[in-house]
Amino acid sequence: MKEYIFLQVEKLKKKYRTSDPFTILEAMNVQIWDTPQSCKLKGFCFLANQTFYVSIHPDLPEEMRRIVAAHELGHIILHKSQLKMAMMTDYNLNNYQKDTEYEANLFAADLLISDEEVRKELLEADGAYYAMCSRLNITPTMMSYKLFSMDDRGYDYPLPLGIDSRCLGREA
Repeated sequence: MKEYIFLQVEKLKKKYRTSDPFTILEAMNVQIWDTPQSCKLKGFCFLANQTFYVSIHPDLPEEMRRIVAAHELGHIILHKSQLKMAMMTDYNLNNYQKDTEYEANLFAADLLISDEEVRKELLEADGAYYAMCSRLNITPTMMSYKLFSMDDRGYDYPLPLGIDSRCLGREA
């Protein structure tokens, strides 16, 4: 499944000539709006009247908004059938929760971080994982997903952090 996700990301980046999730969402005519202030979720997406909607919490820092947008785009690309049934939030996924959140996180990591950037940084970082994450402007958790994806595709990089499929679920 990880290679399938990577190939979906590559196809999307080629089609839209960008890896910016907001640009892709807009090109796909996805409606993007802020969640209400009272909402504790970082983001969610749903389908209504044949239109996809992505909601992102307005108080998140810009880089986290970008990660959440990429994650929700992952749900739209990978989980259309589930979106037809209900909103994709951490409240109602039940049996799908772990797999769909994991897959959307892999999608986001592959979209936001290129293999080439990681290879270059790992050569220059000398094992300084958090410094590498800072230079690439990505969270350590998302970097773990990227390394996990690359490892599955034949790269041999150490995975310093575990994978938490619910890392984007609720506000901290």
